[in-house]
Amino acid sequence: MNNWNNKIQVKKGNLGEKIVLGILEQKGYIVYQSITDKAHAFDFLAIKDKKIFKIAEIKSKARLNKYNATGINIKNYEEYLHIYETQKIDTILFFVDEHPKEKRIYCQQLSELIKDKTIDKIKYPNTKIVNGIILFSLNDMIHVKHLSDSEINELIAFSSRKYNYE
Repeated sequence: MNNWNNKIQVKKGNLGEKIVLGILEQKGYIVYQSITDKAHAFDFLAIKDKKIFKIAEIKSKARLNKYNATGINIKNYEEYLHIYETQKIDTILFFVDEHPKEKRIYCQQLSELIKDKTIDKIKYPNTKIVNGIILFSLNDMIHVKHLSDSEINELIAFSSRKYNYE
């Protein structure tokens, strides 16, 4: 096994992908995943009834402590936005969140997250609060599933967070 797959963040990400894969399949999607052993554009392509095409991107990460928000790397955001604007395929961002305030999976389509809004005097999407990350309000997210205690414990075991959850 190469060094990439041994990284703790990759193991955590793989766990989140496995959980979301099961959810998508239960909802009737056929799920496609990259087999090339290189950086890939997104985690899954999910197709339902050969008519509905969605990109599914899974982020196994806890929400922010100080804000009612979560986020992704701006570079990734720009890549998903480019796909949406040029190919007209929406990305659903799934967040597998072990934070004690959440303990759940939530998601939202990129086409919804890009809409400007102000919540609690904070503008979203927001690139100014955390350097290199674009933030989305948790108020915009759709609840998907509560995480089981064993899923939470496994996610926490793979956490690279350098500070405690609040």
